[in-house]
Amino acid sequence: MSISLVLFDRFEGRNHLLPLVATRPIGNLRVGAFTLDQKWSHIFETEDVSYLTEDYLSSKFPLNNSSEFVLLIKASVLPNSGLVRALKNLKANEKLVDANGEWIALLTQTRSKEELLLNLHSSGNKIVSYLDSYDALLYVEDIFTYNASQIEYDAQFIFQEKNGNTLENHLYIADSAQVAPDVVLNTSRGPILILDNAVLESHNVIHGPTIIGKNVRVKSGTIIYPNVTVGDNSTVCGELNNVVIWGNSAKGHYGYLGCAVIGDGCNLGAGTLNSNLKNDWSEIKVYDYVGNNFRNTGLLKCGVFIGDHSMLAISSKLNTGTIIGVGAQVAMSNFIPKFVPDFSWLTDDKSESYIFTRFMDMLSRKAEIKKEAITNKDKEILEYIYKQTKQIRNY
Repeated sequence: MSISLVLFDRFEGRNHLLPLVATRPIGNLRVGAFTLDQKWSHIFETEDVSYLTEDYLSSKFPLNNSSEFVLLIKASVLPNSGLVRALKNLKANEKLVDANGEWIALLTQTRSKEELLLNLHSSGNKIVSYLDSYDALLYVEDIFTYNASQIEYDAQFIFQEKNGNTLENHLYIADSAQVAPDVVLNTSRGPILILDNAVLESHNVIHGPTIIGKNVRVKSGTIIYPNVTVGDNSTVCGELNNVVIWGNSAKGHYGYLGCAVIGDGCNLGAGTLNSNLKNDWSEIKVYDYVGNNFRNTGLLKCGVFIGDHSMLAISSKLNTGTIIGVGAQVAMSNFIPKFVPDFSWLTDDKSESYIFTRFMDMLSRKAEIKKEAITNKDKEILEYIYKQTKQIRNY
């Protein structure tokens, strides 16, 4: 039976994951070693993975279901062994539902977007209960909270690769990776996976579980503590702990980054550091786009969340639970505000909107220098976000 996988995120709760899902579907978030679409592709051994997402994202992340059957999966769901078995056992017109009555997945022969949306809520589907526990991305902090367990889960797929060396099922080093002889790799708490063309310079200490992605540079003197994913084409230095970097981003100098999620194409200037614990040891609140207000995370440790293409100047200071939107430019000597709206231009002297044409000029120059691709579809998505967040900026 041929199956197309479709990751569904057309539900109101997705906005709790802003700004990280402003520029991508939930199914393209990185948790563990892979983005979620890559993860499901490995699990079902298929390249036929697409999205049923917000309309403004659909041109870049389209719905492409070419097989006889469609397995519609709620994109926020994170796989585990038991859940994957349940998904693979589904039969046509069966809907997998958890103990709280929330749907997880639907196997159907319906193909079009309109039919899938109707069929998802049809009473004609047979309900199959899944009563075991599973994790799902409901809020931005869930990305780093569940990252370690997803690294452990994803490791099984990387250990199967033939183009690297696996040692005792805890350490994988791709053949093309360069690891200096004096680098310390401590797998006592979890696996370390160093992927294609990564470069680990001398005098680094890496604690697992950790993912060093493709073409990543880890500069000399870096300490990576457990639960870190450095996404492809990124550069890191300093101290990192409980961090997920989507990719193509730079934290290239000394400074601490902890309990944090960084988007695509971001830059953290030299000496940038963040707090992840309040002096009074109280629970940390973060800005939530749903309700335009601050929400209690229930966490004692929670750092910073930065949307795509945001840039922080040298010596930036970030407080606990800071949210920085897409496309922000921040150069402040004081603590950065706990919420920086998308496309803000902040200095000590002024707070104003980043003029969109100037933002795109910057992005084009950066893309040319770094040999990255910025397409018309990217521009359309970014312009949509710019217009949608104008009221939040209020500059």
